Amino acid sequence: MPRKVITRTGKPGATANDRRILVGATGPTAEPVDDGEGQLLNRNEFIHFLFEAGGTSPVFNLQVWWYSFVSGRWHRGEALVVNNDDLVTIEVQGLNRVFLQVTAVSGTSPTLDAWLALVVPV
Repeated sequence: MPRKVITRTGKPGATANDRRILVGATGPTAEPVDDGEGQLLNRNEFIHFLFEAGGTSPVFNLQVWWYSFVSGRWHRGEALVVNNDDLVTIEVQGLNRVFLQVTAVSGTSPTLDAWLALVVPV
């Protein structure tokens, strides 16, 4: 029997615009440096990245970074390609924080917004 879940935001905010983890990205962004960056995962098993891509023929290459208290470091995870209003589901597997980095962009006037949804069993 399937387990029931709800989603809640990974970044607090009063509106959807306030809850974005990427805001109108148009080019590459920096990788995480310290342990306070990114979003805390609060022991969730799965997450959803929700995207809104704008412009003409946008393509965004993204790097997911995971922070582990075990190593005290950021580690490269999944590489994603987003070119539309995509949704990506990822299993967290006990890691502590997640960070989304834009590594390359193409298209005409591309923009990218992203949200993090934590999948919570009920």
